[in-house]
Amino acid sequence: MKRLYRTTGADAMICGVCGGIARYFNVDPTVVRVATVLLVVPGGMSLWVYIIAALIMPKEY
Repeated sequence: MKRLYRTTGADAMICGVCGGIARYFNVDPTVVRVATVLLVVPGGMSLWVYIIAALIMPKEY
């Protein structure tokens, strides 16, 4: 069963949320980071969504 975790190490830039999402969907973390920036900057997605995800998602060990 696949679980969604925040990554640690090389995949984690700020909190590891984008790296964890990238591992879950088996895509490059850079693609997820660029998509996140494109969604946050114009105001479509709130930065609070990222912060809440960072608080809710458990760390990968």
